[in-house]
Amino acid sequence: MRIFKLTTCTIIVSIIMGIISAIFLRSLEFVTTLREGFPYIIFLIPIIGVLTAYTYSKYGNGSNRGNNLIIESVHKEVKVPFRMAFLTFIFTVLTHLSGGSAGREGTAVQIGGALTNKLANIFKMEHKEKRILIMSGISAAFGSVFGTPLAGTFFGMEVCFIGKISYEAMIYCFIGSYTANFVTEYLGINHVGHLIKSIPNISVYTLLIVIISSILFGIFGKIFAEGVQLVKGFYSKNIKNNIYRAIMSSSVVLLVIIIFKLYKFEGLSTWLIDSGFSGNITILDPIKKLILTVLTLGAGFQGGEVTLLFDIGASLGGAIGNLTNIEPSLLAAIGMICVFGSATNTPLTTIMLGINLFGSEAVPYYIIGAFISYYVIGHNGIYGAQVITTPKLKRLEKHKGISLENIEK
Repeated sequence: MRIFKLTTCTIIVSIIMGIISAIFLRSLEFVTTLREGFPYIIFLIPIIGVLTAYTYSKYGNGSNRGNNLIIESVHKEVKVPFRMAFLTFIFTVLTHLSGGSAGREGTAVQIGGALTNKLANIFKMEHKEKRILIMSGISAAFGSVFGTPLAGTFFGMEVCFIGKISYEAMIYCFIGSYTANFVTEYLGINHVGHLIKSIPNISVYTLLIVIISSILFGIFGKIFAEGVQLVKGFYSKNIKNNIYRAIMSSSVVLLVIIIFKLYKFEGLSTWLIDSGFSGNITILDPIKKLILTVLTLGAGFQGGEVTLLFDIGASLGGAIGNLTNIEPSLLAAIGMICVFGSATNTPLTTIMLGINLFGSEAVPYYIIGAFISYYVIGHNGIYGAQVITTPKLKRLEKHKGISLENIEK
């Protein structure tokens, strides 16, 4: 009975999630086209910033914790307001309309998490069942929004912890991710693919460059995660009124775009991935995207982080490839998955993402990059609610059982 109930609920959530992901992705396409046709729309950034802050403080009911609330609901009983799904959908679309540098995965995960929490409450599930359903919802969200059902399966099992994968949820995460992705594709959503043009044989030089690059990917993941928290903390500490804080922080985003002419770095900026794979990229491009993204998310705008981590990683990898005479598309692929993997503390998902996106021929490089970048970032990441099950180093044993946000820095 338990298996039947969980399977049925997983399928229901996956179908709904697949439909929502399709609508969400189409909405982002529409507002991106609209913004590109009307460049002056970026002057809406402060207005959207204030509207976001006001709505979440007045009606959010805790929704502002975003993905961390969803992850926390896996670990213990917490209230996840169903309105989170509507709020994050609407305000992520508005963020992209105005030109904020934000992604899409975080929004999808919040929607999937809110849906599964609601359904679990309707069916009066015990927490042991509920947490499995939530993980399947996370998988459905990730798999459908990126068209990567294999990686989505592992993401739901891995993202709530550091150093643990929840095998008890595997079949449900598998069903959730593949079903949601099938529905999204059935509704006409096509995901742009990228190819690794050539994979060199493992040599001392190639291995050395991949190792050094992987260290840099971990460092960029760390800068991303800590940068967003630093900016949020700075504004919270110095501007107590949330409306004034939104005015100031969103105005900074607008001014940075205008002063430094970062117009092409607005929104998803997936051109960075294309340029990284072609090698038509400079080392400054990932840095510019990193800065604008940190300022946007630090200002409290809604949207995910993963696509932006893809942008930064692929462009950084492609630039390193140009400098080192290693095939840019190979390092772009490794960078794309490893900046993401380090910032989210999901090394197994990282490897599966590489297989999903680029095939299995470069698996040795995926593995090297995934685990080096995973250890380089240490006990940091974009999801503060992740609980450390297996500390990364012996000297960090004291962190076992503690969430990232509760570690004494």
